[in-house]
Parts: sequence; C-alpha cells; structure tokens
Amino acid sequence: MIKPRVLVLGDANVDLVIPLEDRSPGDALPRDSALELHGGGTAANVAVGLARLEEQVAFIGTVGDDGYGHWVMSNFGDEGVNIEHTSIVRDVYTSMVLALIYPDGERGIFVWPDQGGAHTKLSPDSIESEIFETAVWLHTTGLCLREKPVRSAQLKAMELAQKAGLKVSLDLNLRLESWGMDSSLKKVFDQALGFSDVVFGSGLDEIVPYTGEISIQAGAETLSAGKKTVIARLGGEGALVVAPGERFTCPAYDVKVVDTLGAGDAFNGGFIAASLAGKELKEAARWGNAAAALKIGKSGARGLPTRQELLDLLAV
Repeated sequence: MIKPRVLVLGDANVDLVIPLEDRSPGDALPRDSALELHGGGTAANVAVGLARLEEQVAFIGTVGDDGYGHWVMSNFGDEGVNIEHTSIVRDVYTSMVLALIYPDGERGIFVWPDQGGAHTKLSPDSIESEIFETAVWLHTTGLCLREKPVRSAQLKAMELAQKAGLKVSLDLNLRLESWGMDSSLKKVFDQALGFSDVVFGSGLDEIVPYTGEISIQAGAETLSAGKKTVIARLGGEGALVVAPGERFTCPAYDVKVVDTLGAGDAFNGGFIAASLAGKELKEAARWGNAAAALKIGKSGARGLPTRQELLDLLAV
C-alpha cells in the first residue's frame, strides 16, 4: 500500500441534501429532485477533495457500526482514500447532516445526533507517532475540538505532527450559531492554534467573532501573529490571506451558484494540494478559489473537482 503524504483527522458522516423551491420557511417546498444522499463531514470532504486532486491521503477517524458508517467506509474506498486508520465503533450513530439548499445556493444545516456522534469517539490511544513517518501534512477541523475523547486525540495528533516536522492546518469550523463558545472551549481552540501552521476560517462568521476584532483583516492579523498563514474565506469575494510578510486578497471566480455546501472544504483541498505542489502562497489561494468555484456549481459537499478540472479552470 502506498503511504500517504497527507493525513486528515476528524469527522466523517453523510449529508441528506434537500433542494428547496422557496426561502421562506412557511412556503419552502422540496423540488421534485428532493433528498440526495452524499458523503459529508468537514474533514472527510477535504480528504476526498485531496484524493480527487491525486494526492495520497489517509483519513484518521471513527464511524458507527451502522448503515451510514459502512456507506462512508465504502465511499472512502471508492474515492481512493486510505482508511487504515479509520475505525468502526459500536453502539453509536454515524452523524447525519440534513442540508436544506435554498434557491440562491445558500444552506441551512441540521445535525443528528448533535452530540456524541461516532466521529467523537476517536481515542488518543489510537494516535501513534508511526502514523506520521511518511506524511508531510496534517489537516484537521475545529468541529472535533468540542467533545471528548476526539478532542484529546486531535490535540495529540497535532502535537506529534508538529514535532515530526509536518505542516499542520486547522479549519476553525466554529459553528457558533449552533453551539456557541465559552471561555474553557476557547482555551482548547487556542491550544490547537498553537500547533497550527495554517488556519482556515470564514472571515466574518468565525475569524472576527473568535478574535473579537472589528474587521476581518484585523482578526486575521491577530490570528497570524506574524507567524502563521491565515486564510479568511470571503464567500463571493474570494479569500484574504495574511502570512508573515504578506497581505493580499485573492478574488473568487464568477460562477453560477448551485449549492454552497462544502465550498470551504473544497477551498482547503485546493490550497493544500497547491502547497504540496510547491506553489507560492498567491497561487495556492488561487487553487483554493478555483476548487471552491467548481464545487459550488454542483450539488452536495462532494461536488469536488478532479485535478484536470481544476487545472482547466486555472488555465482560463
């Protein structure tokens, strides 16, 4: 088996996507094509995105011993994601995300179970230093910092990866609108940020409230602290990148929006793939925007591009 260059640790689940005819809650009706089953999970989407971009990638995580969990494992295999470090755990459910897609492509998300899903059961005992021997990058997600034992496993993996010389990236994935954040949890995120070289996040919904700054740029600069690369995703306006000695905005591609679900995950995969290819920071951001643009033109978080599709758009 080919050893992976990229490790992705975190959540894997299924998405039930329902396109709606109207944005008004009282009038919202499913389209005739309602209810689509897709793979999902903020970390799993990045893993699949990287595999489609022809990177050797392994997923570290847990799924339930249920129909959805076995579907996720089979789907990983179909996508070429290494599941040597992915486990099936009993007596817990694989999380299901119900995603309502409005006519403008924006989405409303509901998670079941909202706590204690199978992805939260990753044990720190399963994280061993040997996992990091052949890899050069570890990517993970703030979604898994909210519950134990996966929180401990994630922090252990980030620390070991840092010590092993891997590049470590974290997508904040705060979900403040659903779960909020108290001071004790913020300390956990601060610890994870301390292990991170690259930080992704929504500029307005995550970086600004997390830092308490009044602007996206100020928030990104606070997170960067002159040491980290911070990518503030700006939706239709692209991305703001703040890194030691660099500040720039990379514009988004002008495309028709079908579904924004997973756009940030697509961006992450494109950015990481470009970085692994030795691209400069501005070009890596352009790869991220291109991957996100191709994704939002398709339904579901797994409407992710192949490497050739990405290169074709970049060449335009």
